[in-house]
Amino acid sequence: MPSKTWFLPPDFTFLPDGQIALGNVIADPRRPTATLASLAAHPTIPLPSAQSIIEKNRSFTTEKNRSFGLRLLASLLDLAGAHGQTDLSRYKSRTFGAADHEVRAFNGPISREALEAIVALDGVRQHIRSGRFGPRPVYLITGLRVARQSFTVADEKGRKTAVAVGGSGPVPAGPVPLGLGADVSGSREHRRVDVYETAPGIVFAYRLHVIRPKRAGAEAELFSDRTAFFSGGPEDDEEEEGMEAVEVNAAVLREDLDLDLDGYEERWIEEGDDESYVVFGPEDSLAAPASRL
Repeated sequence: MPSKTWFLPPDFTFLPDGQIALGNVIADPRRPTATLASLAAHPTIPLPSAQSIIEKNRSFTTEKNRSFGLRLLASLLDLAGAHGQTDLSRYKSRTFGAADHEVRAFNGPISREALEAIVALDGVRQHIRSGRFGPRPVYLITGLRVARQSFTVADEKGRKTAVAVGGSGPVPAGPVPLGLGADVSGSREHRRVDVYETAPGIVFAYRLHVIRPKRAGAEAELFSDRTAFFSGGPEDDEEEEGMEAVEVNAAVLREDLDLDLDGYEERWIEEGDDESYVVFGPEDSLAAPASRL
């Protein structure tokens, strides 16, 4: 399991001190701009200091391929004593040009006092309490990858259809005869490539930790305690429930969001590396329209 998982934003137009910022609390990993609270506006919350390192010439590629075969209509082929196969394939890829990345992340664990203060914020507390079947999770942006230079983004989509028909019987009368043992094949391909260049200094990816009710067997990486965060209010009469903060990776996505493999793609940054990145599928993305620079 990768030790660090990054998430790509809906587009590459966000600045690191804007809608996707270190210390923002959000409601959904797929909506990094839907902020419940910005911890920068609460300087009394004792967060760890942020550290920054530079990684040179980072580049990434995402791609997805899907193909399937269809048998041609048997009634038509029977007239010719033939058999046939139609193969349809679709593919898409996104390539990012190389750029130096500044990796910003919290330097150390978040204290119990900080987590209690985070979940006590009005917007965060209201979201947690809005669940029909118990407390809802919230997500804390704990890391950013910032591209120091502009880079190119190339999106490629394509569709290819291949048809093969083989004769296996006598040749019937008609405009398209198939003799014994004869083969007919052909293919058609549609391809589209869109390329654009980003502005420098934009957010390339973000990391998350989820704050949620403690689960049996879960490994809490920032904080775990059986003391409930719901205390001190007149409405807090429910039974106390432990909370934990866990780094978000593909396994957590499947567990918390009930996503199948069509809802996201996970790629490793480099072969054998301990870092991966996740791209959400457009049909599952709930991101609000992006604010342009």
